[in-house]
Amino acid sequence: MRAAKAWTGAFLSIVLFGVVPQAVYAAAAQPFSLDAVRVDTPPKIDGTLDDPLWQKAAHAQLEWDYSFQRPASEQTDAYVLMDAQHVYVAFVAKQAEPITATLRTNNVTLAADDVVRIYLWPGGDHGFEYVFAATPIGTRNQISTENSAFTPTWTAVAKTTPSGYIVTMQIPLKVMRSDGRKSWRLQFDRGVHATKQTFEWSHSGSQQSTDDSTAIGFFEGVTASAGSTRTKPRIGVYALGQAASQRAGGSTSRMGADFAFPITPTASFIGTIHPDYSNVELDQQTISPTAFPRQFTEIRPFFTQGSNFYNNFNCNDCPVFPLLYTPSIPTPRTGFAVEGVQGLLNFAGFAAIGNQRTDAAQAMRWTSADHRYSLIAQHQTVTTLGLIDNTMTYQARVGNAHNFSVYETYSQDRGTGVTDPSLGNMNEFGLNLYTPKSGFFPAWHNVGAMYAPADAFVSLADVRGPSLYTFREFDFAPQRFIQSVTVSEDLQRYRNQAGLLGYANSGSGLTILTRNQLSLSASSGTQYLVLFNGTAATINQNGATLGYGTSGSLPSTISYNVGRFGNGYLHTTTRTSSIKAGQRGTLSFEADDTDFLPDSGVREVQWLERASYAFHFSAESSLAIGLRRIIGTAPPLTPAPRVVNAGNVTMAYYRKSGQNELYLAYGSPNTLATKPALILKLIRYFGAEKGS
Repeated sequence: MRAAKAWTGAFLSIVLFGVVPQAVYAAAAQPFSLDAVRVDTPPKIDGTLDDPLWQKAAHAQLEWDYSFQRPASEQTDAYVLMDAQHVYVAFVAKQAEPITATLRTNNVTLAADDVVRIYLWPGGDHGFEYVFAATPIGTRNQISTENSAFTPTWTAVAKTTPSGYIVTMQIPLKVMRSDGRKSWRLQFDRGVHATKQTFEWSHSGSQQSTDDSTAIGFFEGVTASAGSTRTKPRIGVYALGQAASQRAGGSTSRMGADFAFPITPTASFIGTIHPDYSNVELDQQTISPTAFPRQFTEIRPFFTQGSNFYNNFNCNDCPVFPLLYTPSIPTPRTGFAVEGVQGLLNFAGFAAIGNQRTDAAQAMRWTSADHRYSLIAQHQTVTTLGLIDNTMTYQARVGNAHNFSVYETYSQDRGTGVTDPSLGNMNEFGLNLYTPKSGFFPAWHNVGAMYAPADAFVSLADVRGPSLYTFREFDFAPQRFIQSVTVSEDLQRYRNQAGLLGYANSGSGLTILTRNQLSLSASSGTQYLVLFNGTAATINQNGATLGYGTSGSLPSTISYNVGRFGNGYLHTTTRTSSIKAGQRGTLSFEADDTDFLPDSGVREVQWLERASYAFHFSAESSLAIGLRRIIGTAPPLTPAPRVVNAGNVTMAYYRKSGQNELYLAYGSPNTLATKPALILKLIRYFGAEKGS
């Protein structure tokens, strides 16, 4: 009955807002469009436009600055050619500012450097998105919404010029999925790190990103040889050897495989047998004080590769997000998944099968051709000894794809832990009013006291009430010292099923960005929280962060916060810095401490010290060494463990060569203390390349 009411409300929302006078909707701009130019021989990919073939290319100019919503202050030209097997791209960037090009390892985020990007949608704006990016020295990266492990072989060659730089690219068609259409979608952009500007080709005044699918251009008349964009099967086989002490699991060897087989041109069946996660290299240990459970980033390939298909819900001030939180799933023995896109529908499902436990999830999302309406359904189950959990979530959204949308979410959690079904529901209504520089996001939340899906991240349960988040960014002239100022306000006030205040939050934020890479962030506010044991706590941490080069590869920050934290006062200081160590090396340092002074009792102090060194042998080979120590007692309200005295040493070497990958690692950054284990792993990919 409640589900019926939820969908009735969603239907009424569509009816009410679907008949808003057309004047509310901005008139569609004439689409930007390029015609594909076919060549019989490839142009030279040498970081120049000396090859006469480039004179025949389709040409676009990046004339709009998305970051500051004004005409671009510097010239950028993009050129595109194609043949039966490749797309060829050239960027000519004129730049008065010093060029920033510090990253020398491929397949990492390039936002710290100047960068140019081409975005391609071979299946149209509802299909998979592919991004190919390169810096002024030819360091490259790529992204696919199909698979987060997208790591194909492609070419980027760059050279600096007296007036800027030139990048030339060769992109294989076979690494992208197309449904056979001849009209693709297309976008170009360019980031200037020193000025934080982003120039783009296709644009509209209401877009929310440079690759916003409502504002991208067209690539017409695309032709390719038969099968050049057809998905190929992929099998990755690994062999691993571990030398370790008994407390680290002992010495062992093992083999396993990951595979993907096409079902349709835009869908695949994916599986993993005896998966291995020994090359986990992300240190997520922190002493940042919080009264809530800590949320960790998923890094296991089986779960990350299809993560774009799940959790696509709109939520404002989310007390429950993500709905599917895969870090809570133990490492499975085997796993199987189906993922893909078909027309206006994208869909996915997986089953992770472990020792006496199975976790499964399915998701479907339909979006109308004009992106104004969407319907989402997500289902997830956990079956193990003593626990059966079954959660179904729906969302309906309607908007004008420019500056307005409304949504309703309804979710039911049923199973062993829900003895009263009326307390196992979650319902949310939200409104979004926004521009690229401002937003107004109110919502109403109702989370039942027993709503606790086993594979979800629930920050707050047994809460009901309103929330509001709003922000406004003010931009200044390019020559001004202060480039932008952003102010924000977050208000939440929820009561529990007894009618008592369960959670309240009032927080204000201020961020100032300058031309010389200095930044200042300040926050002030207070929180009132009823803890799981029924006691209440007041938290009003206030403070500021001063940063330099925070969007670059060598950031430095110092922050200080102070205020009530439960039954005392908490002082928190965080310091981070990264410096160059030669042309290819980077040293990073971090020193954090918490100092809790209770109203009565003993002072509690904890600190974290972290240092790491990264050396890039080549664009495909790197070495990383990490040292970390955590000592002392965490403040109350912080999730266990509170008392820690542990150190951790890790080392990881990585090399990619064609279809092969090699990992040599000591220890694990995910453990609190050093894991005395040396691991050697070799991976060989057969068929399609990694992630494609």
